[in-house]
Amino acid sequence: MARIISEMLDKREIQKYLEGVVDPDLEWMLADIHAGPEEWVTTVDNGISINEDDSERCLLKYELWDGPPPLLASWDRTWTGSVVLTSGKVVAVSGYSGGTSYGAVFDLGRRDTIWNVAINRKSLGHDEFTPDIVSFTLLKLTFWPTTA
Repeated sequence: MARIISEMLDKREIQKYLEGVVDPDLEWMLADIHAGPEEWVTTVDNGISINEDDSERCLLKYELWDGPPPLLASWDRTWTGSVVLTSGKVVAVSGYSGGTSYGAVFDLGRRDTIWNVAINRKSLGHDEFTPDIVSFTLLKLTFWPTTA
């Protein structure tokens, strides 16, 4: 049975106009990839582009598991894939009006590793305050090694 090794809610700030998550040593990687309108998530070595154009703000939670995590069926959307991370760390990158901001760094503890990753998304809304009005999204990024 898989278990959580570590987790972190990105407490630095809510990411406004999230572009994706990258290896902090190679942040320029996001400039080379963009998830298109038909794609929600796109990856390259050291970078995960997340298309959140419909959401102005995102709050990220990172989890590190020792094996595949359980399915989160109650979330709006899920993507699963893999990504190589040279430093073994990730950071969220947001861009707005020509500026760039960064979230807190999450350390996965292993350099030069191919990581499995699941990204779960939930758009917040309540009654007549629909998700497109609230424009706030929760993202849970769960990582586990390709060999447990």
